[in-house]
Amino acid sequence: MTRSESEETTWRTPRELEGVKSRRKAIFEISVGGLDGNCCEALYRVSGLKVTLESRICAVGPAGRVAVDLLLGNRALSSGKALRHERLQVAHLGPHLAGIGRATEEEHIAAVTEALQERPQIVVLDEARLAGDASWAAAFEQLLEARETLGSFRGALVVAVAEQIAAAKLLCAHRWRGGAGWLWQEPLVDELELMEDVLNQEPDDSTELLLKEVSKLSREVFFDEDSVEKARDRGWELALLVEEAEDSSNKRLCGFMCYQVSQKSAEFHIARLAVVAKNRGQGYGRQLMQWALQKAAMMPRSRCAWISLSALDEAVPFYEQYGFTDMTCDD
Repeated sequence: MTRSESEETTWRTPRELEGVKSRRKAIFEISVGGLDGNCCEALYRVSGLKVTLESRICAVGPAGRVAVDLLLGNRALSSGKALRHERLQVAHLGPHLAGIGRATEEEHIAAVTEALQERPQIVVLDEARLAGDASWAAAFEQLLEARETLGSFRGALVVAVAEQIAAAKLLCAHRWRGGAGWLWQEPLVDELELMEDVLNQEPDDSTELLLKEVSKLSREVFFDEDSVEKARDRGWELALLVEEAEDSSNKRLCGFMCYQVSQKSAEFHIARLAVVAKNRGQGYGRQLMQWALQKAAMMPRSRCAWISLSALDEAVPFYEQYGFTDMTCDD
């Protein structure tokens, strides 16, 4: 079979799912859930995994493998619930289809084509590096290089890899990864940068522009509050999530977080978190939260015994995904 033939016959239009009229509607989702911790990297909590028919997700490393197992039904949550369309079909493309170590590259491609005749809504393309199958490795590379074909596929695609690779980065918009006991989904944007404690660093022109953007955003979100000035007054630390601007001469603000670690109470307090309007709903807030949770997890218990936060009423459901409980107290 030639490469052009495999591209023409493999990727068929998925079967329709009853009630799914938008390709942006979740067909698999775990808002919040628990794991038993016996998996790789001692993962205990899952947050914000979501697959739609538009999804292009890179599942990276052992943590990404756990997310794939949850999607395939090979692993169950210890708490919480995975929402899955009752007629959802997931095709797992790997060397097991044609036989690990026994099939040629052409036979692997033929097995993939046969599996996709079922017209699944989600396809997991598995690198399966640990299988050590050279023929499958060649088939996997061939399939992944057909970016135009994969991009036009009308279903969701999850690419499972041992480590981030260029071909997957070009194709995928999000990734599944883990750390500090958490498994989560985040935008796959290499240009994102987390700038820590910017108020206690020597400012430059670029930072000053970002701080003005923080002040503007905070006034829009927090009832005309200037969070930069409030952070200075209350001794909060300020972290910025930024990306390279199109002209690469400056950085563009995506979101920010104000936080404070109290030595007296051994408390990590998240005072403010906001994301720029055009970036909302894309995982940037989750990225800030995961950064904070990992930062707190790396502190000794004598310095950080618990985590608290202040939140607007409409943001409470977002924080509940991370196990926070609404105590309803004044800021």
